[in-house]
Amino acid sequence: MSACSGTQVTPSDTATFAATAYTDYAWRSEPPSSSTNSKDMLAQKSPSIRAGVEEAMSGLGYRRVDKTQAEFLIEYVAAPGFADGQLVRGGSNTTLYGSSVNRQVDGALEDNAYALSGPVKTGEMKLMFLDAASSEVLWRVDMSIVVEDANRIDHDKVRAAVRKGIAALPPAP
Repeated sequence: MSACSGTQVTPSDTATFAATAYTDYAWRSEPPSSSTNSKDMLAQKSPSIRAGVEEAMSGLGYRRVDKTQAEFLIEYVAAPGFADGQLVRGGSNTTLYGSSVNRQVDGALEDNAYALSGPVKTGEMKLMFLDAASSEVLWRVDMSIVVEDANRIDHDKVRAAVRKGIAALPPAP
């Protein structure tokens, strides 16, 4: 698992996928439809997820083809989630007793440290690569992105997380 910029990526082992030597993929399902006023977060994130996947797969040498000719299929799910926060310790102004006798504790900073140590809203995504003939899962990756603004999707951050998750795959044979 790696963490960077509020993103955690947990890929499964790539050995099963690499052993197939597949190079051609397609999407398992059509993107969710959405009206311009839709509040469905999956429908709103879907274009960014697909763009991130296609950029990363192309960069690794995989080809997107018609579903009837695909060797493997890609599916994704996305949902809101929560991650447990963690109180950061170490700075003398975030502890109850500073290291200097004359230093006063900054009460607002201490309150903020405790407030930010609680659960954090996240966007959870899972990509699954399935054998086109058997629907057996060949590989998957879980991604968790810290949501900074629940009313706005950061499409660049979604695409970056997807590319980071797929980076665990070996290049196409």
